[in-house]
Amino acid sequence: MDQALIVRGHYVGRTFIPEGPLPDTEGAAELVIIPTPVPTTARPRGSIADAFGTAAVLRSGDDILAQVQADRDEWGDR
Repeated sequence: MDQALIVRGHYVGRTFIPEGPLPDTEGAAELVIIPTPVPTTARPRGSIADAFGTAAVLRSGDDILAQVQADRDEWGDR
């Protein structure tokens, strides 16, 4: 008889994030979600990649470089 494997992790933003490496074994699987209360001051854990593309206005690298150069020009030779 084969034993069931348990993969612990978190389910955030419709994505399962395992706490460790996933097993090499294949077979039928179930995802059981145990809701936990999230304090209003705490944010769910996520990836740094979640922040990409969330700015109100996205700027190109050339726009950012132009702003940095303009800021440096304002500083002068200090």
